[in-house]
Amino acid sequence: MNAYTINWILLLLLSAIWGGAFTLNKFALEAYTPEILVTGRLLVAAIVLIIFILIIFRKVDIKMSEWRYYLFMSIVGIVAPFLLISYGQMDIDSSLAGILMSTMPISTLILSHFFLDDEQMTKKKLIGFLIAFIGIIILILPGKADLKTSLLDGLSSELMVISGAIFYSFAAVYGKRFKITNPLNASTGVTLYSAAIMLIYLSFNSNIIPSNIGSVGHVSAVFILGIFCTAIATIIYFQILQSSGATFISMMNYLIPVWAILFGVIFFNESAMWNYLIGLVVIIFGIQLSQKSKII
Repeated sequence: MNAYTINWILLLLLSAIWGGAFTLNKFALEAYTPEILVTGRLLVAAIVLIIFILIIFRKVDIKMSEWRYYLFMSIVGIVAPFLLISYGQMDIDSSLAGILMSTMPISTLILSHFFLDDEQMTKKKLIGFLIAFIGIIILILPGKADLKTSLLDGLSSELMVISGAIFYSFAAVYGKRFKITNPLNASTGVTLYSAAIMLIYLSFNSNIIPSNIGSVGHVSAVFILGIFCTAIATIIYFQILQSSGATFISMMNYLIPVWAILFGVIFFNESAMWNYLIGLVVIIFGIQLSQKSKII
């Protein structure tokens, strides 16, 4: 199995993990503030990653001389988008949040063109990304009336989610341009810095710390978010980013709404509608077109 195929498998896995994260995030926000939720999942993720790295390398090799990389990636790639998306999800549903995240590939494509020498924008990339975005629109067409109401009612929340997606774009481009270590060390360092930043923030805002830890279900959601949607997902993220680039990994956000719908059909007995298959075909066609090497 070649590296390209492996990265596609990892991309599908990562999009599935993060597709489920929006639902878990929404559920956990019933009991916790965004700050507590983000801090909790980052602490769990940091512990898991440190255990991984000690088992594999016997030591934590995070150089203090590379603090600029870790600080930028933690603030722009984790803390800011995590908080923005969590705040956004307080007033909009998880499916709409997943759909809004599909703005990331376009912003990443533009940023990569200007800041990455090996990821220049081509006609096929741009057309492919736009076709995939049309596929996202087809996915939500039957609920367009409800969507219009939601868009008008929760504009500030939607802008928060979109801002989170743009932050992810900046982090993806920066992470590809300034690769400093292997994916496990990179994910561990960035997560540790992120957890430290949130703990420092909470120490100055102790009034937002809840008096109880919440129900077993809410605590479990935070642990699942930390272990799978942060620790494991971050390792996969850096592996794809360092081997295939920023624009490739950004396509994950076209797949997240597909997984969100699929999970709804499988686990919540939601109805499968005609547009799901058509939208999926259009998304796959757009993604496939964007990966063609020749310029039209």
